[in-house]
Amino acid sequence: MKSHKMQSPGDSSSTEKSPLLRAFGANNNDPESNSVPENGVCPPHRPSVGYLGSLSIVANTLTGPGMLALPATYQLAGFIPTTVAIVVVCTLCAFCALNLANVISKAPGNSNFERELEYSETFRIFWGHKWFIMTQIAFFICILCQTVASIVDTAQVVDEFMGTKGTNGWGVRLYPRPVEFIEWDSGVCLQHTDTDFGIDNRDDDTIRGGCDPFSDQPEGAFIITLGYLLSALAFLPLGLMDLKENAAWQIFGFLFLLAVSVQFIFVFIQQGLSFGNLSLWGSTWGHLFGIVLFNFTAVTTVPSLLYEKAPSVGVPHVIHTASILSAVLYIVVGALGAMAIPNVSENMLSSMIAGAFGTTTQIGASLFAFVIIGLGIPLFSVLMRLNLVGSGLCSQKTGNFFAVYLPWALSWTLYFGESVKELLSWGGLLFISLVVFLFPLMIALHNVIQSDVTGSVDVWLGLVKSRRGERIALSCLLVFATLSVVFAIFGQLASEFQ
Repeated sequence: MKSHKMQSPGDSSSTEKSPLLRAFGANNNDPESNSVPENGVCPPHRPSVGYLGSLSIVANTLTGPGMLALPATYQLAGFIPTTVAIVVVCTLCAFCALNLANVISKAPGNSNFERELEYSETFRIFWGHKWFIMTQIAFFICILCQTVASIVDTAQVVDEFMGTKGTNGWGVRLYPRPVEFIEWDSGVCLQHTDTDFGIDNRDDDTIRGGCDPFSDQPEGAFIITLGYLLSALAFLPLGLMDLKENAAWQIFGFLFLLAVSVQFIFVFIQQGLSFGNLSLWGSTWGHLFGIVLFNFTAVTTVPSLLYEKAPSVGVPHVIHTASILSAVLYIVVGALGAMAIPNVSENMLSSMIAGAFGTTTQIGASLFAFVIIGLGIPLFSVLMRLNLVGSGLCSQKTGNFFAVYLPWALSWTLYFGESVKELLSWGGLLFISLVVFLFPLMIALHNVIQSDVTGSVDVWLGLVKSRRGERIALSCLLVFATLSVVFAIFGQLASEFQ
């Protein structure tokens, strides 16, 4: 995607090397850090992502790897706390996304989103260079956590699927020494597992989803698996595309998500639901907000989507529809999965892919992880690169290194489940809390206090019409978001010391 250089108010020349570029060593005359053609004329930008594409992009960022942990979260935290957390965070996320979109629309000449303003560039324009640097760091780590978690989940599912289809999983163990080829024996998972929808003969490990690939290896082992390599071959090239090129893939992933979710619901009901597996209030709540926060990250897609969406696409309608749909899927799939699978694994797909619910569900679960979770990987990479490159912070090649290649280079070291669990909980609490919830509300409140400019996005559904009312509403949301994050951090710390 073409990157058009932005100037903050007061810049005198587009050809003068800016302090921002000087600070990071970028050269305005470097052809790799300047996307303007040699003739000096940028072709007109034609936003072309329609309603379905926009809805798919937002919805797919709301159905990431954290979704797989929801049945286990329901069993631990209980039906009422988990459902309330999902509804509250969903509502908060929608308001944060709409407020950020409204702030972006207040930039000079951008009421219809003609300018490419990425997440951190928005903070630079309205709040200065320090906030630009701070949000660049936070945004990068936020999306990096999601990307790495998605890569690990996808690779594990591919390994488990191959292991349960007649051929064992394969990998190279780099540590502990010596370096050697290893094989994962999936025979334990296949014992006593029916190939139909009956579940009477499956063993306890299969029911619990306790047959994670290569779980027989020493703790702390570093392994490059065949599933990881196949996942990289499929999804790494897609991360090099732009957002418009990824839109078709995101539509496919969204429609597939709906179809497979319906299949899961049907299978859970067919297997029989036990209310004994799901209490009303639960017993452990430390990881609850960290897991839920990790799912609702639509804010990260808003700046890029505003620039690429067709003019006819309404921002509030897309945000509200995607948020509500995702929340409903989380509640239904999470609660039914918790009732259908005793002592469910942290990754709900483990039991399904091991064959505990029959061949049809086994294939559907494998495709769910590979398509839904997998297609989130290139989307996250695109968002990371756009935020780095769109503001002139680095060249396209450097952006690809940090946004595409680096996550794949790191993820294989976090293959085992405990590392991913910590990534989800602490990544959600810290950086996603800042980037998705606190920062957008802070800049929106700052803008309302400092400026009389009215944005073009209907944030409050017509219920708040005055600047004073908007200040009060934003202040209340910010206080509530801050308290939620603080509560979640204390809960997480308490669970760590138990």
